Amino acid sequence: MSNKSPIINVIFQSLNKVTKNMLRDFGEIENLQVSPDSLEQFVSKTEKKIYKSLLNDLTKSRPEWGIKLNNELGHVKDKHYWIVDPLNGRFNFLHGLPHFAISVAVELNNEILSTVIFDPIRDEFYFAEKGKGSFQNDRRIRVSKRNKLKSCIFSIFNENTMNEKNSLMNCFEKVNLLSYQSDSVTRSFGSSALNFAWLASGKIDCLFVSKLNKNQIACGELLIKEAGGYLTNLKYINAYDAQSKFLIGANPILHKEVLKKINQKY
Repeated sequence: MSNKSPIINVIFQSLNKVTKNMLRDFGEIENLQVSPDSLEQFVSKTEKKIYKSLLNDLTKSRPEWGIKLNNELGHVKDKHYWIVDPLNGRFNFLHGLPHFAISVAVELNNEILSTVIFDPIRDEFYFAEKGKGSFQNDRRIRVSKRNKLKSCIFSIFNENTMNEKNSLMNCFEKVNLLSYQSDSVTRSFGSSALNFAWLASGKIDCLFVSKLNKNQIACGELLIKEAGGYLTNLKYINAYDAQSKFLIGANPILHKEVLKKINQKY
């Protein structure tokens, strides 16, 4: 059983307050026939309601803490910040696909101290704090124990492949080739936050993500690290510190092997 800290409990209670309305709105998207423009406005309204509710509760609990918005830089040293993603997997939500999440992280001096990813559809609450391990609800989680690439599940998150630079497209081509050569399968689920959670809990073996901003990465690296895994760029720099468009996550053995193969020139 996990022992939730006061901060995790604050986040947990804040998320519980928005779940009912979020799922109600999602049900309307599934059942109503509306125009694409109306759908976009409806989802934007849902996203804003979630964000407003979370910010109200979080700032009320810690009024001296700041909020980091849209990958902003230049924050004050020795000050805690909330980092909130109110609807991760927005495109899925918009199309009535039941795979999306809310994430909240706490940062101090460019380091994530606490992180939460909540899957409202499955009622799965993933969380981690520095040095305390990673959990799904009240169960300790660990990354996959596979030590060979054969028959792994690869997960790719790449929101837009149409206008990528050649270097990034080349990385994904290598991932597809690596998947083929190792008799593995590749899946794309559409929520970077849940990809992080599923890697940390061993549901998937290797993760490849691109074009995430720093605030989107904030929820994942600590959760994966506390579960025994790595999330880095191609130069082994931790994801939250890396200025990189392409990141790889896996357990230590697979991570080392994958980076070696992706960095090779074919």
